[in-house]
Amino acid sequence: MGAQRDFRIIIGGGGLTGLALANMLQLHGYPILSLDFQGLLQVLYDNIQDKSKILTKKEIWNVDVTHDSVVVKTSDRSSYNGDILVGADGNNSTVRDAMWQIADELSPGWISSDEHSRPSSDYGCISGTSSSCEDIKPCSRTSVFGKHYSYIISSGPDGRLYWSYLFKFQQRTRGNNIPTFTKEDEREILDARSNDNITPTVKFRRLLDSKESSTIFSLQEYVFRRWYFQRIITIGDAAHKMFPITGYSESASLESAATLVNAIREALAGSHGTKPSLNQIEHAFFTTQGKLQTRLIILKKHAHEQQRAESLDTLLHTIAGLYLMPRINTENMLDKLSRDIPLAEMLDSPNLGPKSLLVPYKNALLRAPTSPGMSKWYFVGAYLLISAICYYGMWVQPGYYGLWDHMGDVLTTGEFPYNSGFPLKRTYIGNEFIDNIFMYLSVVFMSGLKDWDPSFRFSNLYFLGIIIQPIAVWTVEAYRKRNLLTPVSMVTIWYTLSQFTGMGIYMPLYYAVYSFVSEPESYWWPVSREVPIKYAGSMIWAVMIGYTLPTIVLFIRWDDPFTLQNIEALWQLSPMFVPLLCTIFAYFHPSKRSRVTQQPRKANEVSSDIAPLKRLYVVTGILGLLFHVYCVVRAYYDPELTISAVFWPDFISQEKTLGEGVKFMFLIDVWALEIATYVWSCQAVWDLKRVGRSNADIPKAATLIAVSTVILGPGATLCAVWYWRETRLAKASFAPL
Repeated sequence: MGAQRDFRIIIGGGGLTGLALANMLQLHGYPILSLDFQGLLQVLYDNIQDKSKILTKKEIWNVDVTHDSVVVKTSDRSSYNGDILVGADGNNSTVRDAMWQIADELSPGWISSDEHSRPSSDYGCISGTSSSCEDIKPCSRTSVFGKHYSYIISSGPDGRLYWSYLFKFQQRTRGNNIPTFTKEDEREILDARSNDNITPTVKFRRLLDSKESSTIFSLQEYVFRRWYFQRIITIGDAAHKMFPITGYSESASLESAATLVNAIREALAGSHGTKPSLNQIEHAFFTTQGKLQTRLIILKKHAHEQQRAESLDTLLHTIAGLYLMPRINTENMLDKLSRDIPLAEMLDSPNLGPKSLLVPYKNALLRAPTSPGMSKWYFVGAYLLISAICYYGMWVQPGYYGLWDHMGDVLTTGEFPYNSGFPLKRTYIGNEFIDNIFMYLSVVFMSGLKDWDPSFRFSNLYFLGIIIQPIAVWTVEAYRKRNLLTPVSMVTIWYTLSQFTGMGIYMPLYYAVYSFVSEPESYWWPVSREVPIKYAGSMIWAVMIGYTLPTIVLFIRWDDPFTLQNIEALWQLSPMFVPLLCTIFAYFHPSKRSRVTQQPRKANEVSSDIAPLKRLYVVTGILGLLFHVYCVVRAYYDPELTISAVFWPDFISQEKTLGEGVKFMFLIDVWALEIATYVWSCQAVWDLKRVGRSNADIPKAATLIAVSTVILGPGATLCAVWYWRETRLAKASFAPL
């Protein structure tokens, strides 16, 4: 162990990244040597136990790499030997320059020749501090949007103000062409902006009048393609630079320090008491960059886009910033702004223990969340294929069976072929367009509501009965917070299109849209899972009264033709009644009348919507189970019915009667819907596994769902999957950190 204890890390840079790295290494007992460039951060400095290792006023002049060490020479002619050198010395990194020079000599091409000219700058920034302002609340943050400029003002607990004025350059600059500024430049810019409003009642000049300090600089952004060479690595701003507007610039520096410490610990553990070899060190550096580079590129992109948005860079940004953003729910906005935080890297040790989190870090999950990647397109492709096949089966193939001719005869004569005493109702509300729609739907549905073909009536009963559960689930998703302002929330439109064209055509498209809406990892946070209690508590009544009751009434044996057709026309609107009634019932929900201010729930508290949602899944699921078993048993034992006649389309290529043709359409519709819903249920399990909320075996789960669909019924199975899904989504703690 002696050799391992002598393992020394030289840190070039004593700013946030350098001192944070020193603190992290101190946790594991590694000797450290830190050279200061930008001043010490007091809190981190105070936490360093052996401050003799913190050396100030030591400008790095030269770096040499040998086969087993790295040697750093400083401006006072001191020389320091270490096993690795970490460049944490900021954007204008001396360590990075030295590393590039050594790499060019020893391994030409390792560092791209144009790397020095790759960093770019679109914006400049003046950051400063001012004493407190009574019109700005302590612990607040204010963002000011302007055309090609923006402000960020943060107030500390004592009221002290930390502000930044960001302004766009006329054109992008790169490398050595990135502009530098003087104090005179800073003074002129601030004087020109002094009359800007930073709140409705506070001018910028009030902050300038109480200014304590300020500095001006160009905002650079770039993630370097190579962070290391042999025993030298750069982290923090020396390796990646992004706009500060999101706050990720500083946190990314901490992440790179933590990731490096984890990699070094792993290398030391694998060296079995000796110093890590050069290969092990390079592997540790490779691992550090590999874990972070893609994420940091995304962070840089997000910061750039947020800066463009707040500086109203284009017409679209202006419209979004001034007109759309004020209408977005505050919680949804915060979710978007914090979407990158949970994926942050952190120290593997010490173990912080389990902790409930409404926005969990990836370490708190069963596995790190991943992007759906190409798999998303497999699901989308399956849904589109099902929709296309259903369209062909419902609206193209029946023409070969003579269905359109039969329907045309009924529409022309006003008489159904089965019974001349059953006339077609032609007038409903007196509007020709609406009346024609209901008249057409009557021709389609009457054959499945009368006893002209017992197997078709029973098939129709089964189909309309088993969509109670999907309607319940679709309505839940419509009112879920995270689906607000997405197509998933617009169920009334989906229901309308489905009723008049076919659920097997449009609901697979709904599932395809859902695949895109649910792609971000932030979509799966417990904090955005909730359904407002006023809707969750009202939903079961909306489903039962809005859809279930009209469906029961529809299958009562009405003798009067016009009564049945009126009920059938009203039933066509029943799916749309569900969200309407849910909204109406929510208005009278007890939570609506409560005057107690609802406090945001804590992670260890059970959300109030869980109980009513579970009740909805259980009640509708049991109904689906009983209904499915009843239909299968009756189809098997009833002498007028057969399993195949009730559940399987007749693909024999010959002319069919009106009832046979419409029955074929209905069965194609139900099979398309149920197959798509089966795929959606499997996707729900797959999604929970990819975002770290389940360890489910996907093939086994898919098999179980398929078997359950056959035995328990598709409705009961969907409710069971969604019940399980709800519990996994609400769970705020999975694994110890």
